[in-house]
Amino acid sequence: MGNRSSQVQGRQVRTEEMASTIMQECIKNCMECFQTCTSLVQHCLGMGGEHAEPFHIGVLQACSYVCETSSKLMLINSEFHSDMCRICADICIACAVDCEKLGPNDPMMKHCAEVCRRCAESCSKMAAH
Repeated sequence: MGNRSSQVQGRQVRTEEMASTIMQECIKNCMECFQTCTSLVQHCLGMGGEHAEPFHIGVLQACSYVCETSSKLMLINSEFHSDMCRICADICIACAVDCEKLGPNDPMMKHCAEVCRRCAESCSKMAAH
């Protein structure tokens, strides 16, 4: 029975390590998305036109804020981090779609869309835990 118990404990430790790795990756992705969206606001305002319209700036800001909040909730291991990550994934996808629509030839907009999609994928994994 002792051998069985150590096998179960070993699996539990590996599962906890895997969950921790997924969380650390998600925190990193959320922080990168937060930084990218925050800096892109100024870029878009400088471009003017449809890039500076309230809807687009609002999506960038919402994405930035929710990514920052998600990372903070994961850092404190809040019981609400899964719910926030679910919302974060949805907002990140909306931001990626809007950036792709407005800036298919703009390297900064394309980069933001890639970062947002990576964050959304990571947050979707966290929401499942």
